Amino acid sequence: MSTFITEDWLRERYSLARATEIHLPADSRLTPAAEELIKARELSVKFMDEQGRVMVEAGDGERRPVHALTGSDRRAEQSCQLCHQPVARKSEALTHLDAQTLVAKNDPRIRFRGGLDSAIALAVWLQSEFDPAGKRVRLAQYLADIRSCLGNALRAEVSGEPMPPVAMGEANDERLHALSHRPLALLGHDHIVPAAEHGASVARLNLLRARIRECELDAAALYLDLDYQASRPDILQALNRLSSAVYVLMLLVLLQERGQPLPKLEDAR
Repeated sequence: MSTFITEDWLRERYSLARATEIHLPADSRLTPAAEELIKARELSVKFMDEQGRVMVEAGDGERRPVHALTGSDRRAEQSCQLCHQPVARKSEALTHLDAQTLVAKNDPRIRFRGGLDSAIALAVWLQSEFDPAGKRVRLAQYLADIRSCLGNALRAEVSGEPMPPVAMGEANDERLHALSHRPLALLGHDHIVPAAEHGASVARLNLLRARIRECELDAAALYLDLDYQASRPDILQALNRLSSAVYVLMLLVLLQERGQPLPKLEDAR
């Protein structure tokens, strides 16, 4: 029997930040209102069954299995980046640059992807530490948005597609920049230098912030040429904003743990 996903169901479980990814049960069906909400928010929807298989909607209304990261349902022929010849067997020294191309594992782009993978792993661990219900439900949704945007960055690097906009809850790219630079005026708490007295949750989030900053530096080394022209300015800016988003989340956690009300990010004063 199908599970019907309503607009209210979505709003209760996700912050619905624009261009982020949500996962729904494989047997679910969307109500018209839920479909409109997903379309308006430009959400990426993936369906997952009990065996962990990932599916997306096909043009014919059916759902087809895809690769969890790339979203592709096809296996491409592999070739070597150096000689451009087909590779029948991939050695342990090689890895995929994209669906078709194999490179050595010391390629700078592979190093950068490894950093993003570490940041995603840390974000997922932090999600498991957060209370997804109760008083921390909104903060848990914000952390889920950050995890989704990190996945978008990895997908954009692998596929070559544009990086979707970064958002955390009601705060878009521009608002995140403002919140992280003017927290006293917009959130009610001044800048912090992470310290033990801020508590374990803030300390854990700071690990994620620092890891994303390291990814940003790796991206700068990879994408900036000698004239400081960026080949992937979208990914560079996204990582900058994501570190800002984690910093804002650190401040929100601190406010909540001190019993202060949480401002709405879109209209904080």
